[in-house]
Amino acid sequence: MANFTRIVKMSPTLADLLADATLNLSCATGHALLHRQVARVHVAEVTDPSPWLTKDVLLLTTGLIERSPEELDAFFAALAAREVAAVGFGVGLIVEDIPAAWIRAADAHRIPLLSIPLATPYIAVSEFVSRRLADRQLDQVRRMLDVQQRLAYSDATPAQQIEGLEQLARELDAAVLWIDPAGIRQTSTGGVALTSAELRSLRDEFSRHMASGRASGSAAIGGLFLHIASTAGSPLIVARRRRYTPLEQGLIGSIATFIDLSRDTSALPGLAASLREQLITEAVAGRMTADPRLFETLFPGTGTCTVVYFGPAQRSGTAPRREPAAGLLLKSHLTAELASGTHATTPLVSAVDDGFLFVLPETHAAHAAAAVERFLRAETGSLGAWRAGVSRSAAPGEIIDLCAEARRAHRATGARPDVRALLATELGRDDLLTEWFHGSGEAPVFAAWRARLAELDPASAARILAAAYAFLRANGALERAAEALGVHRQTLNARLREVERELELTLAEPTARSLLWLAFEAGALPRPAD
Repeated sequence: MANFTRIVKMSPTLADLLADATLNLSCATGHALLHRQVARVHVAEVTDPSPWLTKDVLLLTTGLIERSPEELDAFFAALAAREVAAVGFGVGLIVEDIPAAWIRAADAHRIPLLSIPLATPYIAVSEFVSRRLADRQLDQVRRMLDVQQRLAYSDATPAQQIEGLEQLARELDAAVLWIDPAGIRQTSTGGVALTSAELRSLRDEFSRHMASGRASGSAAIGGLFLHIASTAGSPLIVARRRRYTPLEQGLIGSIATFIDLSRDTSALPGLAASLREQLITEAVAGRMTADPRLFETLFPGTGTCTVVYFGPAQRSGTAPRREPAAGLLLKSHLTAELASGTHATTPLVSAVDDGFLFVLPETHAAHAAAAVERFLRAETGSLGAWRAGVSRSAAPGEIIDLCAEARRAHRATGARPDVRALLATELGRDDLLTEWFHGSGEAPVFAAWRARLAELDPASAARILAAAYAFLRANGALERAAEALGVHRQTLNARLREVERELELTLAEPTARSLLWLAFEAGALPRPAD
């Protein structure tokens, strides 16, 4: 296994911002502190923004609020207490240059002060940081996938497995520890120096973890944060002085899966999918950047993917019930089905909400829908009542959009009780309108209309709904609406006045007519039978 150089930290630094020619930033004070990382950017023009700030934030301001020297000292003292990375001062709008009092106060509290020219919009600074974070996160995923694949698909020697742990230590800027016959061993890289007291505490953590039988766990010892993962032999403890992101915890678990000096390598290719599944889950849940390049990395050489959302049927009044084994059952079925195709591929499954998302590489949407349909028709238990939405087939970079399509199609099965697997391409205008209505939230007036109709006797409610729907469907043409209802024009007029009185609206107003039509189309009001 190849040796690797020290890995750069995930977040960009102040020096990175200054080095970007397009931003054209300069440093007024704090040159010795430009190694500080920037995790996010915040803009504030309030007297004391510190309650809303966290460590490693770059605070941007134009100095709109005038402050005395004493107030500036308190301002920067509060920022220092929050461990803010730096302050960016926009010049050219309120003042032409950063005031000397700002520079003195920033210098006194060891906070770098950057000058931002008027031509550089604040959003450009924020986008630079977000882009760098996404780039480095993606680089981290690529490197750790490479380590995982090396361990999974080769008969790695103990030395190669230890090199994988060294790479993990460098990647996370942490110490990795494990137990062998000679005692507790530790990686030689990682940048974390452990005291003798901390090593004694880690020895106790090894004992507690092995006694608990847990697969993984987290703990904190003073300022030391631990993530513990079981292997086939000794557990691994990863220790550093800052918390772990969900992605980093997944990286630790995925590497631990393959650390086994007496392992059966025949089972490892299937396990290798676990990290990719976790990465998909993190991206779909919004806990990591859903960069299209991430999915292209997870599916190298894949032309198209299809996404299936599999979950309880969307029926009103039915509480969804979690079925943890459902995803594994469908995954097993789809794996067998896809193995017989031109491209034998393994579906990746991600547990979300009360259901599951499946990503099917090199699988056409129609083929996926047919396979799920066969699975559900063969089910005699509770899963027989589950339904699936199937996205179109598209490039891996569009997986987030495909996940949304699959969810929409799944929700649309609620109006089609006989359909088990619905293709997103089969959704009609009414489905899309209902989906829009679902996403935007119901207008409060719809609930008020339903409440007023509920106070009427059923026959009266049905009569005025039929009159309103016929009138709207005829685009306000009374003769055509009356003919459709089979009543006289004057009778229809009387019923429309009843609609206005009971629903407290005026049909002559375009907004009222539009809302009423939307209520019928979206199902907020029952649509009369044609």
